[in-house]
Amino acid sequence: MSTRVTSPAGSQALLSPNVVRSTVLPVIQQKVSLLDPPTLARICRYHLGFIDEHGDPSTEGVGKLTRAGLMTAVADGVGLLPEDVRSPAAAVELLHNATLVHDDIADTDELRRGRPAAWKVFGVSLAIHAGNALQALGLRIVVDDSGPGHNEIASSFAKAVALVHAGQARELTIRPGPGAGMATYEQMVTEKASALLEFSLGAPAIRAGKPENVLAALRDAARHLGIALQISNDVEDIWGDPAVTGKPIRGDIKRRNLTFPVLAALSADSPAGDRLSRLWQADGTTPAHLQALADLIDEAGGRHAAERLSGRHLDSAVQALGRAGLTPTATAELTTLFDRIVNRAA
Repeated sequence: MSTRVTSPAGSQALLSPNVVRSTVLPVIQQKVSLLDPPTLARICRYHLGFIDEHGDPSTEGVGKLTRAGLMTAVADGVGLLPEDVRSPAAAVELLHNATLVHDDIADTDELRRGRPAAWKVFGVSLAIHAGNALQALGLRIVVDDSGPGHNEIASSFAKAVALVHAGQARELTIRPGPGAGMATYEQMVTEKASALLEFSLGAPAIRAGKPENVLAALRDAARHLGIALQISNDVEDIWGDPAVTGKPIRGDIKRRNLTFPVLAALSADSPAGDRLSRLWQADGTTPAHLQALADLIDEAGGRHAAERLSGRHLDSAVQALGRAGLTPTATAELTTLFDRIVNRAA
């Protein structure tokens, strides 16, 4: 049965977030609950927000299902129903969450979505295995999916897995310096952030049998969207609201991660950039030291450069989306989703 909502005038309305949840979450819940041993299932269910740390039912930490929402919107734009992409949508959410579990461990972030991270509750070793289990489960779902284009979709998913890991490793190799640091950063983001978005936007087009020019436009949109999103996240980490992000502020600069605002500020030929370079090499992690770093990044132009570049990539993502030939309703919905993803609009 169709889950599209029809407006009084008879035109298709935007897909409700509840449609995405009702289509994808039951698949994820059912598959995760069957993980063995039960301890692994419990950790994954906790991370996904289905239970609290005591094992009691909860919805407090359930994510926004952003990638599944994008996939469902593209599906609508190529004439498919949400059910037609249920399996790849569930798979990409599991892979995304696997990266979050591992990122929290690598970054020693103690909070995720306003709750203690999985590794803080269950320990590092078990959390690593839980992240691996989520990734393996996503792979199993796409391999078992028998819908149209399933072989190409499974291959695309495997490629996304490889790119995500490449990006996570490359992130550790970024070094400051004119040109080189920025180039490594962009490649890292294309792998780490854009790869999952490329799968999210591309899988419905593959399933619908769309030609290569449609897939190319959607992949281009995803690449730009991923860069815009990552740069926006970099800005949020330094100047965002923990109540919105669900994580403590300035974790990246506390760890001296070379995010885009930092790279831009360090490359600035200015007194503020020079002072930032000296302070960056100090070991201080007090709130006052982190505030001083944030102020110098801003003064050296890092925040402005980041916000400007994020906006440009968002514009490029929307332009590429317009070349995909989706229905006007789906294009409008995706344009709105792109903006909400990057700018966290309500």
